[in-house]
Amino acid sequence: MSYANFQEMLEIYLTENPKTGYITFQVYHDSPIYGIQPVTNAKVTVSKLIGDEYYVSKVLTTDIDGKTDPLPLPTVSGKLSTTPGNPKIYSEYNACIEAPNFFSKDVFDISVFENITSMQSINLLPNTMENTNANNKRDQQSLCGMW
Repeated sequence: MSYANFQEMLEIYLTENPKTGYITFQVYHDSPIYGIQPVTNAKVTVSKLIGDEYYVSKVLTTDIDGKTDPLPLPTVSGKLSTTPGNPKIYSEYNACIEAPNFFSKDVFDISVFENITSMQSINLLPNTMENTNANNKRDQQSLCGMW
């Protein structure tokens, strides 16, 4: 597939998704000793498959509170929800969340609605394995292994 084909598919996607919705991520670790602790500087990669081969992605980083800024994303019109039988009233995106000393986590099918900011709370599990090189190998099916 050529770049021109990708550009055409992207333009079609943007035409079909002319409105804007938002995602904010809250990344934390639920420690049995310290309770809920924000994960600072976690890398959040939000992606969308365009066609069969191309991903469009945006990388965010969490702040000291474990939160990202709201990410604006293309979505369908909210007016579709008033049309009987319309099954698609939102757009879907995927995300990969990574942080040092934690296992990465994939989140699929995040719904984005027009003019709504969705909060995605992500609990990362610590990677306490001694052999971090062997245990940090990325699963071939993981979104995190794609970038």
